[in-house]
Amino acid sequence: MKISEIITRMCEESGQICFGKPIEPATTRDKLLYGDPDQECTGIAISCFASVEVIRQAARKGCNLIVAHESLF
Repeated sequence: MKISEIITRMCEESGQICFGKPIEPATTRDKLLYGDPDQECTGIAISCFASVEVIRQAARKGCNLIVAHESLF
């Protein structure tokens, strides 16, 4: 499954609702920041922060999609 398909599925499953309000695509910070959305997903890592150590662990485990709660910058 492609990364873009996984992101689409996550949005569909969540109903794109946050704190009872619809997520606005123009203003949300929830988006793919780096990488190719058409790449096949090899694994998903989920973390509060995408720290250097989280990125290293994800790479060691073969994950090429990291879903982080906090923004990168």
